[in-house]
Amino acid sequence: MTRKFSYMQFAIMLFASGAAHGETGYFLQDTTTNKNIKLSEVEVSRRFNPIKIVPGKLSYQVNKNTMGASGSVLELLRKMPGVTILPNGKISLNGQAGVQLLIDGKTNFIDGENLINFLSSMPASSLDIVELITQPDAGMDANGEARFINLKRGNRTSNGLNVFLSTNAEQGKYNRNYHNITVAANLRKLDISNTYAYANGSDLVDVNSTRYLSNTIHTANKMLSLDMNAIRKKKYSNHYYNGTLDYRPNDKIKMGTYLLLSDQERTKEETVGSAFFYSRSQADSIIATSNGLRHNFKNFSTGAHFTVQLVGGSKWENYLDLQQVKQAETQHQLLDKFIGDGAPVSLPQELRGKSGGKVNITTIQSKYMLDIRPDIAASVGGKFTQVDMRTSSLFQQSNNSDWQERRDLTNAFDHEERLKALFMQVGYSPSALFRMDLGLRYEAAAFHSGTANGLGTDLTIVRSYKNFFPNLTMTYALDNKQKLSINYHRRVNRPNFKDLSPFVEVNDPYLYEKGNPALKPEFVHNMELTWLFKNSYSFHMFYSLRQDAISKSYNLDGNKRTVVMPINLEHASSIGLRINATSISPMRNWNIQANGNLIYRYFEWVTANDVYHNRQLTPALQLQNNIKLPFKIKLDVNCFVNGSTAEGQASIASLWSVNSGLRKTFLQDKFTLYIYANDLFRTNRPKITFSSDFMEGKYRESYDSRAVGINLSYRLHRGKKSNLKNAPANDRLEENNRINY
Repeated sequence: MTRKFSYMQFAIMLFASGAAHGETGYFLQDTTTNKNIKLSEVEVSRRFNPIKIVPGKLSYQVNKNTMGASGSVLELLRKMPGVTILPNGKISLNGQAGVQLLIDGKTNFIDGENLINFLSSMPASSLDIVELITQPDAGMDANGEARFINLKRGNRTSNGLNVFLSTNAEQGKYNRNYHNITVAANLRKLDISNTYAYANGSDLVDVNSTRYLSNTIHTANKMLSLDMNAIRKKKYSNHYYNGTLDYRPNDKIKMGTYLLLSDQERTKEETVGSAFFYSRSQADSIIATSNGLRHNFKNFSTGAHFTVQLVGGSKWENYLDLQQVKQAETQHQLLDKFIGDGAPVSLPQELRGKSGGKVNITTIQSKYMLDIRPDIAASVGGKFTQVDMRTSSLFQQSNNSDWQERRDLTNAFDHEERLKALFMQVGYSPSALFRMDLGLRYEAAAFHSGTANGLGTDLTIVRSYKNFFPNLTMTYALDNKQKLSINYHRRVNRPNFKDLSPFVEVNDPYLYEKGNPALKPEFVHNMELTWLFKNSYSFHMFYSLRQDAISKSYNLDGNKRTVVMPINLEHASSIGLRINATSISPMRNWNIQANGNLIYRYFEWVTANDVYHNRQLTPALQLQNNIKLPFKIKLDVNCFVNGSTAEGQASIASLWSVNSGLRKTFLQDKFTLYIYANDLFRTNRPKITFSSDFMEGKYRESYDSRAVGINLSYRLHRGKKSNLKNAPANDRLEENNRINY
């Protein structure tokens, strides 16, 4: 027995030595029996889990995950369990909306289609870790419903020169292309990185809606129904650049700066047919509308950071960010109206408009972290944010070549925000079994908004808020595999810039969409109970209460036009269960990541005529399957199903989708080939129903989401490999928590 054990020890030693020289066969000699033993292969294997899970946060290490090997950040997020992104820019996490997107822990103010285009032009290879956060501490902004996606860009560069190239082509009904290059270098104390990406292509959206209009919405026979069919073809081109420079003069000091540029151009060509029915099968009148829209969006961001490692393990972090957003939009609309027999009833009408604006955002934060005692750690700091927004729009309408200003659509909007915050977070661990984290954030916010138009209905709104936002988390270890955690925190959800701006988007003469300068912020209370098992599985029970919840409303104006705009609801709440599993292995080469939710949502709002309720129990499940096939080929099959959902005044029908892909690496894993197919059954087609005073309706969207694509990427490294043991612990996931044997 002793001799066999010695053979095994010696075999492992020879294997480790020979592997460094690329040898594949090894000979051992038993000197006691003078017998030769040949080991043709020795294999030591482990299963790597790229996900770290703790109460309130899931961390995905992108570079170690096959999902992050190539493509854009948009595609990466769409493949993550629990994350859903709609084409209109709405992001959901764990089946709930109200998600804040952060970049390196800093608030990103882009939303809507601009956010979709920004994420589609940002390369996934530029990220190191993606954090999905549901229990933020006091150091994070109080804005949002406590659901954050934090994109942490890569800051670990191997010594020497690193180059990453990627190109992607996708074909649905139309084609889309994506290309990026990253060049990074580590020069002893200096880290330099430059990333450029370009994306362009076309998309198609087919929209069908039916609205029922009546003096009393509950009447059996509707007075008027309006059917609308629209085909929207969108073209886009996006440029993205991100450059970083980090300098470490010694082990105590780190400083750096960055520059981020994004230039988006998109056009929309739309044809709309609107048919009016008065309780009979044949249309009484038809409006044919064509829209042309050109949109340009530019984002310029720069900043600097400075960190000092002080004595006793304390650290002082500081950063300054400057962000400027410019956008310009022109719209041209032609329409013709016909009666039931197809004869025109008036001369064609023409509408043209242009709008533009600029947003400047300045952010300064300073945070000091220290260990008060071996069992107590604390952080204190402050933050100042200033926002200045200036926008304007001008619309004109022509009747028989006579151009006149549309004063109901023309306006100017100014908005200013000043936010001052102080925060403190304390962690107390009296034993290895129990930990308590207590935080308090104080925010003093001041807002000044002014709207001017040609109708004499100018509006000025001045608001200020001073609020405390506490958070408390208590964690108890039942044993070395199980933990229980309970959390409470208060949040505020402030209206975004698009929701505040009174700009009007005219789809046709009977469908407008605009913002609401009178929106109030909503305040949110969240509670969550978590059971964590083996740092890989978690079970959550949660409750959320929203005061003055912000939601879209559907109303009629005096000209029977449907106006879609955000309002504050009287009440909104949700309660539910959530399950996360980061590593399920039915077979040796098959790994599943799963996210399941069961959520009950309840909304209530009051109108001049009635009190409305919208409630729904919604199941949701997302599965990410990674299967290792022969010849080192990897198969990804990602699917999700989301049940019917209540969202404010609207209800969204169930959705499901299946995506798949094959990945193969060559040239010692430097070259990657990825072939994929998205939305195989073309089932990701949102269907929405809504109701309000004098109107109810349904709405369906169909996107060019079923597509096949191919991605090619190549990594080049010149120089010595970095020693990860010397990398700062805060810049990566702890090695011992990332490996599951």
